[in-house]
Amino acid sequence: AAEGEGTTTVTVLVDKALRVKGITAVEKEVDAPRKTLAVDIECVATQAGRVPEAGKDPVIMIALAFSPAYQGAASLVLSTRPGEGVRVSDTEAEMLQEFIGIVQGYDPDVLTGFNINNFDLPYILDRMRATGVKPLFGRCATKYAVARKVGNRFKGTVTGRVIVDSFEIVKKDFSLQRYSLDFVSGKLLGKHKEKVKHSEIEKLWKGGNEGYNLLVAYARKDAELALELVEQLQLLDKYIAIAKVAGTLLQDTLEGGETARIENILLREFNREGFVFPCKPEDRQVAARDAEKEQHLVGGYVIEPDKKLHANVVVLDFKSMYPSIIRSFNICPTTLSPEGEIVSPSGAKFLAPAIRKGIVPRVLEQLMNERAAVKKKLRRAEGDKRRVLYAKQWALKILANAFYGYLGYSRARVFDINVANSVTSYGREIIRKTADTIQTKHGYRVVYGDTDSVFVVIPEEDMEQLAAKGADLAKTLSKELPGIMELEFEKVFKRFLPLTKKRYAAWRFVQAEKDGKLAWEEEIETKGIETVRRDWCDLVSDTIGDVIDLVLKKNDIKVAVQHFKDIVGDLVTGKIPLQKLVVTKTMTKMPANYVGMQPHIELVKKMQVRSPDEAPGLGDRVPYVIVKGTELLSKRAEDPTYVLEKGLQIDSSYYIENQLLPPLERIFAALNISKSELLGNGRQMGIMESIRHHAAAQVVAAPEIAAADLTGFTCEKCAGYFASPPLLGACTCGGRLLFASRKGAGERLLVN
Repeated sequence: AAEGEGTTTVTVLVDKALRVKGITAVEKEVDAPRKTLAVDIECVATQAGRVPEAGKDPVIMIALAFSPAYQGAASLVLSTRPGEGVRVSDTEAEMLQEFIGIVQGYDPDVLTGFNINNFDLPYILDRMRATGVKPLFGRCATKYAVARKVGNRFKGTVTGRVIVDSFEIVKKDFSLQRYSLDFVSGKLLGKHKEKVKHSEIEKLWKGGNEGYNLLVAYARKDAELALELVEQLQLLDKYIAIAKVAGTLLQDTLEGGETARIENILLREFNREGFVFPCKPEDRQVAARDAEKEQHLVGGYVIEPDKKLHANVVVLDFKSMYPSIIRSFNICPTTLSPEGEIVSPSGAKFLAPAIRKGIVPRVLEQLMNERAAVKKKLRRAEGDKRRVLYAKQWALKILANAFYGYLGYSRARVFDINVANSVTSYGREIIRKTADTIQTKHGYRVVYGDTDSVFVVIPEEDMEQLAAKGADLAKTLSKELPGIMELEFEKVFKRFLPLTKKRYAAWRFVQAEKDGKLAWEEEIETKGIETVRRDWCDLVSDTIGDVIDLVLKKNDIKVAVQHFKDIVGDLVTGKIPLQKLVVTKTMTKMPANYVGMQPHIELVKKMQVRSPDEAPGLGDRVPYVIVKGTELLSKRAEDPTYVLEKGLQIDSSYYIENQLLPPLERIFAALNISKSELLGNGRQMGIMESIRHHAAAQVVAAPEIAAADLTGFTCEKCAGYFASPPLLGACTCGGRLLFASRKGAGERLLVN
């Protein structure tokens, strides 16, 4: 067992001391071949109107997809009802036993599925328990497969097989608007699910052969897509590479964080050096460390951005800044000493390498040197070897960069705030001095800097010259840096628009090798600026993209402003296609179980009254638009098809004020364009100012609205609704504003 702790799976992961007569190195940069099996189940509730429950409701179908094929089949569907390409069982228990037989016969290394951890696997295991089937489909004949609940999630264990949840990996590795299987597959694979609503499954299961065969195809497609996400996108490559470098199990690498990986490396190194590796801190120690960090830990240095549009900016990046600082100044818990001659800007003292080389600096040296060697091999590699090498160099970089965060993590075994502060204090000092040198000695302007990079304006239009000057500047500055610290030219921003610290948009150019030659590749880069959000309609994302393109690529702010105004005008006059205004959300529970009023749920309630058979069911996605009216916003959500059929008017004011303006106003503000310039002349009127203005007018009208009942404002002319008054206290259509409440609308507000 490890360092005085109880024996657990994690604490015994230490190499055994083996005596060998000789070792021959084998130069192989390949991953072991693997078999992958994707699983997708379908089930129906025995009682209408509720979510299927494993304790009560059967699995009706199990779809399997194989890579490579199993007995000549790329996929199989198991069910208790005959159908096209279905393996039929008489009972659910027999179907589950058939599933076990196929898993044992195929013997996959990897079990995957989209949300397999939190749905398919726990449900299958619960049904096996309910039907008396022993869940023996691991590689040990006596160990049951299990799914244990950890917090609000499940953790599955199938002995000898790695469980890979493609949903969890995609959510971690890709920034997408939504994470449904259909949306993810459409974006990443260019493929979609069969068009079956979740609420239709029971009807297809119990209906005729045509509908049932559609359900079979639906289940099969789900399994195939889950498999393709893992195999075609090569989602496992980098996790396999991390597992190899860190010496962790692949399952632990997928489920665990950086702490476990780093401690697995350090545990061996501490043992080799004769140091006792500390125990995990208790909760009270963690709390004390958190309090200490709150008071004393200082983060990285961010140079205040010059908030305007800049041209010809080169970005210089400190190569592996924190790992390089740790190595350059021998920063490590094992070298921290009051007798140390290396004194950090934060005041901590460390022994010189000649006296004792720190374990962390030595590990980082190994990782960084190995990455440099792998990158050299990568230049000549092709095919699978190139893919494996790329993943390996990425893993080495990720692990090296994670060490600083680990040293300042309250639950780390070797936490010391003096060590963590020393790293950041050196970083802050170095980036400050570098920025000062650039401006005083070289005469260039630094317009932004963030932890490990500086953004420098160089007055040069020619891209090649700009890059050359950036590279020369980085080389010159590197000579003045301590230890192994190095500044390198990273990229060119032809135009750069900082909004605030850690938020900017830029037209980026990087040099990449193409057909044996270096060529410029360009792309719009955004940081901290949301261009996609689940609660935005497509019009918002499209308009943000268009405005950023016009500002950065066309360098035409006036055209960007006019484009925004044109969009607003098209909204008001009904020229925007309805599909561009749709917001889609999923009904995750029955309407009665929702707390508060949500637009998509209020729409479902209306649809249940209009046409119960066609209303969305549990698990279905609900598309909606907001139409004009005097009711609360949530009550004005409508089905897009119904809107077209009835000729209802869209609430353009809602889309302008609540969807378009919030993200775009921030972008235009950095260009010194105010909201009043975007929407017309004048200034925005506050709510209380509007109340006083209307109350002072003493216009008598019925009904009068009590201030306590005020819910917002509505337009007398177009019935548009506003949570707060727009410019000049008038609607964008020119109509007069009335005070709105749940009881109606009125011209006069009673202020008590």
